[in-house]
Amino acid sequence: MEETNKLDILIGKIISGNASPEELQQAEDLRNQDPGITDFLAQSRKAWDNTRYFLSPEDYGSDKQLLGSKYSEFLFGKIWLVSRRVLIYRIAAILAFPVALAAGWYGFGKGFLRSSLASQVCVISSPPGNVSKTILPDGTWIWINTGSSVSYNTAAFNHGKREVQLTGEAYFQVSPDKGRPFIVETPHASVKVTGTSFNIKAYPDDPDFETVLAEGSVELSLKQADSRVIRMNPGQRIMYNSRNDSVNINEVDAEIYTSWRNMELIFKDASLNDLVRKLDSIYDIRFHLEPASLGDYRFRGMFRYNNNLIEALEKIKKTSGINYYIENKEVWLRIAK
Repeated sequence: MEETNKLDILIGKIISGNASPEELQQAEDLRNQDPGITDFLAQSRKAWDNTRYFLSPEDYGSDKQLLGSKYSEFLFGKIWLVSRRVLIYRIAAILAFPVALAAGWYGFGKGFLRSSLASQVCVISSPPGNVSKTILPDGTWIWINTGSSVSYNTAAFNHGKREVQLTGEAYFQVSPDKGRPFIVETPHASVKVTGTSFNIKAYPDDPDFETVLAEGSVELSLKQADSRVIRMNPGQRIMYNSRNDSVNINEVDAEIYTSWRNMELIFKDASLNDLVRKLDSIYDIRFHLEPASLGDYRFRGMFRYNNNLIEALEKIKKTSGINYYIENKEVWLRIAK
């Protein structure tokens, strides 16, 4: 463990620019002893450089100094809150690979390193009421909607297998690489691209799978529906229902389906059922419609994630005449009398 800590601190000093000539020579000696150290240092530097996208220049500078003294503790423990009600970035998720690599390198030897990395899974989650934004080691950006998560095997990803698993909803801006396709796996379908922007919604308790292509092209492989493969064009939306094995393809305004990544919900002729389902995911509250046919009401408007619940309910009331009643974490919507 002491050797691991020494390596952590040495790598941290090199990345932060605080390494002495003696420490730089020590790192060179380590690279000569084992060429794998070079890859480790490159991955660590790339992961650290990616954090500049989330910080002000002042915070980046101060954190760079801290990195030079307590590398692994800093990378694992630091969480930045950027406008608390808006975005949460867990930088430790991005940096899981290099730190895991350091933990296995000297402590247990190369055999343990390989088996350890084989089972190393990085999970990036977005808590209720927030949208998380992160960048993967290949440069791909992901916006993760409230209550959703993206996971991937760090060893496989860093060795060229660009594959992630999605639970919930996320928007992907994939870094181009024709030689290494980017694949998103969900329970009902997989999406394969080389460089494009698209949205996927695949909640585990929802029989409907949805993907909307903003730009570029994607190849959608349905896991049922006779294993059908569909190539999408920009502006297309594909809805797949796993209960009846049906597929619906139509042209849409992609901005409506991807506005959530800017902490906004845009509705154009949406049903009240759709609206309350979205609000439920943001505010983590249960809605009741009385009567149930109220769910067929059509709604047009925009909500912001950082609006409080009362503001959202008042907007519904003013535009539709529907009253609301709140008790604990439940909301009743009723036709105004």
